[in-house]
Amino acid sequence: MNHCIQSWIVMITFSNDYFLNYAEINCNSHFNGNRFCFRGRGRRDAATIEPPRLYGLKVESADDWNLGDDSVPEIRLGSKAIVRMFGDRFTSETRFVLTSKSMPAGSHCEFPASEEFKIISDPSAAEQSQTSVLVNLQMPVNGLPNILYYFCCKQFSANESSSPSSSPHNVWMHLGTEAYQAVRSYDKLLPSYISIIIIIGCLCFSALFSGLNLGLMSIDRTDLKIIQNTGTKQERKYAAAIAPVRSHGNYLLCSILLGNVMVNSTFTILLDDLTSGLVAVVASTLLIVVFGEISPQAICSRHGLAVGAKTIWITKTVMVVTFPLSFPISKILDLILGEEIGAVYTRERLKELVKLTTEYNDLQKDEVNIISGALDLCQKQVKEVMTVLDDVYMLPIDAILDFETVSEIMASGFSRIPVFEGRRSNVVSLLYIKDLALIDPDDNIPLKTHCEFYQSACFFVFEDMTLDVVFKSFKDGARGHMAFVHRVNNEGEGDPFYETVGLITLEDVIEELIQSEINDETDVYTDNRSKRRRKERTIKTDYKHFAGKSENQKIHVSPQLALAAFQFLTTTVEAFKPESVSEVVLRRLLLQDIYMQIKVKDKSTLSKDDPSLVIYEQGKPVDYFVLILEGRVEVIVGRESLMFESGPFTYFGSQALSQSAGVVSNKKNNSNNKTVYNNNNNNHYLYNNNNHFHNNY
Repeated sequence: MNHCIQSWIVMITFSNDYFLNYAEINCNSHFNGNRFCFRGRGRRDAATIEPPRLYGLKVESADDWNLGDDSVPEIRLGSKAIVRMFGDRFTSETRFVLTSKSMPAGSHCEFPASEEFKIISDPSAAEQSQTSVLVNLQMPVNGLPNILYYFCCKQFSANESSSPSSSPHNVWMHLGTEAYQAVRSYDKLLPSYISIIIIIGCLCFSALFSGLNLGLMSIDRTDLKIIQNTGTKQERKYAAAIAPVRSHGNYLLCSILLGNVMVNSTFTILLDDLTSGLVAVVASTLLIVVFGEISPQAICSRHGLAVGAKTIWITKTVMVVTFPLSFPISKILDLILGEEIGAVYTRERLKELVKLTTEYNDLQKDEVNIISGALDLCQKQVKEVMTVLDDVYMLPIDAILDFETVSEIMASGFSRIPVFEGRRSNVVSLLYIKDLALIDPDDNIPLKTHCEFYQSACFFVFEDMTLDVVFKSFKDGARGHMAFVHRVNNEGEGDPFYETVGLITLEDVIEELIQSEINDETDVYTDNRSKRRRKERTIKTDYKHFAGKSENQKIHVSPQLALAAFQFLTTTVEAFKPESVSEVVLRRLLLQDIYMQIKVKDKSTLSKDDPSLVIYEQGKPVDYFVLILEGRVEVIVGRESLMFESGPFTYFGSQALSQSAGVVSNKKNNSNNKTVYNNNNNNHYLYNNNNHFHNNY
């Protein structure tokens, strides 16, 4: 091995620690093809190999690092990183160490700050390069954050010992202090266990604020007042706790949102400090979305009142903490958006709300219909519910109130009958059925006279009037519960005039209110507009059958008396009830010659021996049934001849209507024989012969 050493200024001094100081040694030598220089200070007889040059570095991978604003890599203290170093004169024997001292390149590193690290194999290169190498960097464990660390290196020859203590060239040389030649250290803000505790706390508060944002803000002031007045005891307690805070709507909103943003930001920063950037982003996104947004909002959407009331002290604390920022913002929102007034429901929305919540509340279907009908009452007009005039039962003013007319009125089933003159649209009066109580049909009183006497005024409304106005008028009762509908007729060339087109009653308005039809015993149709007939309806007696006179009758009775006899027989006498005899057959029977009349001019000359006055004779069998319609009869019964009188609608001989055969008892042995005498000046009775009766059925 040949080598040449040239030196020119050598100054040797001895110190107490036996170090040899070289002021300057400049040598030019070749050792295995390498050029070496000796510079600085070192141990006695130490000669170090000329260090490599560092032109830049790049962090290939690290446990925790980032790039600073000045493009200096920042690596966390105590962590490892694989760094690619660009320069020249790198060999496999080159060692590196970090120092925090800023010194010129080539200077001796007096205070290494880390353990030495070696060059590692580069999987991307086929052979070792002298210009680009990978090193496994270990940051100082006990270093200070935000400190620039520079690289120092040392290098051994191939034939020298690898032990640092035995190498004559074991001197660390500084590689430079430029920004591209250094790395910066940083450390975590807090210890790991404290950061984890704070992260869990931030996640809990994030969930709480997110839930309160939905739970409290979704319950407006109107809903709170409703709950305070109509809720359960527990709900009223919760609402009373929330109401004072909820009254400051925008202030509460700003406080909750600021608190939520604050804890989410803290959560993300601390998580990023514990992990890498990508892991922090993914983890914070998943945790905040699942545990900080979805779960709490799903819970508070159903139990927001309870959660908000039990955590109201936290809400008040946040409002106080964020007051300097949230209160001014809330005032600006109040000026721009106006004061919060709560939910306001229109008529249509309120009706739809009731219908949609029927399956969840305790309202019955009829109750929902009544609520809907009451809300629609102000929108419906009279013309939508009125009965057209052609379907109205009316009487002409020139009608006579005889039995036939009264029977027709009774059969109609109406309590108020409109009266018209000339045209049906010219309604002049109103006939109340109750006013006919004192009218005798035999008097044949003209309807016009009756109307002039009672002077029942008509109530008129317009067809575009709403039902709520009409309902108020009907409630007053001053003008009755029936109104005639007027319409302004503009057709033709003449002046417009009022035309009566229909009729509306209190029942029509109530039907619209309850959304259902009201059927009484006289209704033929369930709805006058659709003309739907009733399926079940009791057919009442038609009184007009008793109004006419039969040619078969020798003695005529008034229709009223014939009707009374019909009603008495069908309800009292067993043989004439509908179960035994149809009403049609009984009406035909009453039109036959079955009436008898006994007249007595002078009651003082009445003789009991006169056979024309005897209806039933003691001990003499008969085959007829007798019903007393007018007058009185005298009845003598038994051996003691007990005597009593019977008046109208007393009947005898009901046994004669039975088909069972009987045996006539002896006069002397029959103790229940009775004799019936006529005891009135003018006596009508109905006589029914048993043989004749059975021959007709």
